[in-house]
Amino acid sequence: MFFQAWEYFIYFLEKEDEHSLHSPFYFNTYLELKSYLKKNKRGIESLEKQRKFFLRQNTKIISDDLGAGSRWDSSSGRKVSTIMKRVGTPLKFSLVYQFLCKQTPANTVLDLGTSLGINTAYLSNGAKGILYSFEGDPAQMKLAKKHLDSHYNVRLVSGNLDDSLGEIVRQVDSIDFVLMDANHRYAPTIAYFEAISPKLHDSSIVVIADIHWSKEMKYAWNQLKKSPRVTGSMDFFECGVLFFRPNPEKTHLVMAI
Repeated sequence: MFFQAWEYFIYFLEKEDEHSLHSPFYFNTYLELKSYLKKNKRGIESLEKQRKFFLRQNTKIISDDLGAGSRWDSSSGRKVSTIMKRVGTPLKFSLVYQFLCKQTPANTVLDLGTSLGINTAYLSNGAKGILYSFEGDPAQMKLAKKHLDSHYNVRLVSGNLDDSLGEIVRQVDSIDFVLMDANHRYAPTIAYFEAISPKLHDSSIVVIADIHWSKEMKYAWNQLKKSPRVTGSMDFFECGVLFFRPNPEKTHLVMAI
């Protein structure tokens, strides 16, 4: 917790706004994102009802977490409400992910980390083609499936992401948008990026959640920014966004939203 508090302090000092943006692409993307958040600040009614439903559920599930685990609760039996509160993404960032997905062709979308499926549902509403959502915890997948079954373009992929991701990547021609919110460790984060990298293109966008969650995640974020494929990035503290558009110079921004 001290590390994350310190990271936010540094972020607060470094964050910028639109007045510091010189690139037309990043300037327009940032302003459009802020406008999108303002226009949709209440989110999608049906999905926010589902979020509130999970927040009221005191039923415990036996969670088989294959990632870095929770800093709040290391036990296997956790209340659904606790998972939604501690692990769930705030509405603002569900909207950020949806907006960014819409900035791509959105024909093939990957959601690495279904959890209870709220982000998945928001991405589903932004995807034009198939959304593959991966979850290694059977109990969370079961809960997510109940409300995601109504989203015709979602394909749920269960099992260890280390095994399932490569199989799906081999099946698709290209990948337009990726949300990486699964195993919050350095090695898996880098491995997942390397797995999807061959199918990325100039208009692809990759979002890494919780880039300041730990020293490992910060290191992974800094390494990914150095990738030859990456030409620009935006750090929103809660997540980092990677761009692949042709650009003579890399552009790395720390932005407030």
